[in-house]
Amino acid sequence: MRRPLTFFLVLLAIAGVLVFWQKRAQKSGGISTPASLTFGILRPGQKIVLSVGGWFSDVGRVMFRREDLATENSDLRARMADVEGQNLRLQRYRRENEELQSLLKMPKPAGGSTIAAQIVSFDVTDSAQHVFINVNQRQGVRAKDVVYTSHGIAGQVVNADYKLLPIPTSQVVLLTDRTSSVGAVVARTGATGIVQGTGGVLCKLNYLDFHADVREGDTVLSSGLVVKIGGVFPKGLVIGRVIKVERDKTLSRLTAFVDPAVPFDQITSVLVRVGANK
Repeated sequence: MRRPLTFFLVLLAIAGVLVFWQKRAQKSGGISTPASLTFGILRPGQKIVLSVGGWFSDVGRVMFRREDLATENSDLRARMADVEGQNLRLQRYRRENEELQSLLKMPKPAGGSTIAAQIVSFDVTDSAQHVFINVNQRQGVRAKDVVYTSHGIAGQVVNADYKLLPIPTSQVVLLTDRTSSVGAVVARTGATGIVQGTGGVLCKLNYLDFHADVREGDTVLSSGLVVKIGGVFPKGLVIGRVIKVERDKTLSRLTAFVDPAVPFDQITSVLVRVGANK
């Protein structure tokens, strides 16, 4: 019974001494030696506990903010998509504006008058290559009216009262369509023939004299000559450029492949020559 009491009294005395020592050290603005030793021993463990606690705190914040971050990420993606869409629209408007300015500056073909039109629909397949424009017979458009751009000939009206679209339109057969025919002349040499569509991206310059001087890179223009199927195209409009020449000695036939000047996959505006075929 005496041992526990003695042990307790000893601990109490030690505690009293330590408290007295610390109070004395505080009065002199310092820290007691036992307290300094205790702090030094416990400090590494304190750092570990604080580090682990900080890590758990960060993990907790991330876990609780995960939904907010996902929402913010979704909002940012939506904003980026909207900005990209606006940029594409601005590019399209700028291209259309440049195209319209080029159309207004180019000289008008002789005969008839010219009206501007917008392409509202495409019908380009292996069997037919047509576009539809937002003018029709009410504006004086007729079948066989020539359709062109600042680049050159685009095609010809085949139906000035097309009724299958919800707005008044005319149907235009493109230069590359198999049914298309244009009287043509090679600008460099004056060799004449007929440019016909192939249904693909190229046209053929047929009915050339076998000994005609036609070379790759030659510019091909409309000749103004009457073609039975296509009618009359104004003289001097650009058709395209020769990219390949084939000579068949057996059949005494000369054929040139022509790359159309008009970029059909990019145009949005055209001019229609009206009144010349009445």
